[in-house]
This record gives sequence, structure tokens and C-alpha cells, in this order.
Amino acid sequence: MENCTLIDSSLEGDISITINVSDGKTSGVWTLPKDLLIHASPFFNAALNRPWNESLSKVVDLKEVRPPSFRFFVHWLYAWVNSKDGVYPRHITLAGQMTVLHAWFLGDKLGCPRFQDYALLHLEESIVQNQCKGFATVIREAYANTPPSSKLRVFLASIMLSATTVRKTPFRRRGWWVHVVDEVEDLAKDMVKLQMFSAKPFVYADNWASYLLVSSLDDYDLWD
Repeated sequence: MENCTLIDSSLEGDISITINVSDGKTSGVWTLPKDLLIHASPFFNAALNRPWNESLSKVVDLKEVRPPSFRFFVHWLYAWVNSKDGVYPRHITLAGQMTVLHAWFLGDKLGCPRFQDYALLHLEESIVQNQCKGFATVIREAYANTPPSSKLRVFLASIMLSATTVRKTPFRRRGWWVHVVDEVEDLAKDMVKLQMFSAKPFVYADNWASYLLVSSLDDYDLWD
């Protein structure tokens, strides 16, 4: 059980909300300012400003959510509210690939596309730094939990396409990707589509506009 109380100094006097997070195996409890939550998330705004049980009890239960991924959301939440000129520090925390992937899923649940963009940038960094170790598991999990139109799928297919068509890629061992492409049928289809519309060797880093939901790379401090 993880317990964390975070009250921003600029929000003193604000109503505190208890968030119970559980994925069925692990759980955590956070205490956060109501104004911060409803400002960042349509989900929390609806839960805390309507005559539902959560609004009356000041307690919100998030089921099927990994506590480490919610912790990642809390880090982003405070980086966002304290950011200057809308620029978010990218390296706010270190997290594993699966934690960040499930943070992206969480952002969809909470209605926070900027948080999803933030998670995507961290996922890309983790993939590159780890030389794509564990990337096959990320692909399987992502394709099993997203619709065909998901920008997350486009991003992952783009990295795979770069790995197979460009020499200088994060991938050192190339053999494993063949099995993943064979196993995840939609991944192969997405890679073919991307290659069809590319007049030159595909480089995923040239196509960030295709992956981000609302942000641009200018919104992030990439060099801190």
C-alpha cells in the first residue's frame, strides 16, 4: 500500500480529495487538491462536481489502474501546474516502459491528452535508452488495449518501421522484431501503411505531429 499526501502551497485551503488506486494486485492512496484535479481532468471534474457518491464523500476509487502509473500522473500534474510559459520539464521522473505505457492508458481514462503526450515522450526516451529492451512486451500490451485509430499504435509502428529500414536506430539486436510483426497482425498492417506514404526511408523522429494528441515538442524542455 502506497500513501502520499501532496498539497500545493498555492492551493492552501482547497478541498482535499482522497484517491484510492488499485489494479487488483497492488494499491495506493493519494490525497490531492480538488481544484487541481478538476482543472486537469474532465473525469475528476465530472466525479467531483456532480451529485455522485465521490462528490459527497470526497473519495474517488480508481480500479484497474496501476499505482506506479498514477504516481507518474501526479508527477506530471504538479509539473504542469507549476510550469512556466506552458513548458513542461521532460525529465521529471524515471519510470519503466510498462508504467509509462499504462500511464498513457490512464490519461485516456481521465481525459488528459496532454498527459498522454507527456507519457509518450517518456516512453520514447525509455525505449531509446534501453536499446528497446522489453519493447516487444510494450507493443503486445499496447495493441491489445487500443483501437486501430490510436496514435499510440502509429507511434509504435513508426519506431518498428525505423528499426527495419534505417541503419542508425536504437535497435542493436534486430532478430526479435520479426516474431513481433508476425504475432501482432495489426502492427504489420500499420507499418505497411506508413511505408506507403513515405517517399524516403522512414524515420519516426521526423513525424512527431502524427503521434502527439494536442502538444508539440515546443511544449517540453527536451534538454534539461
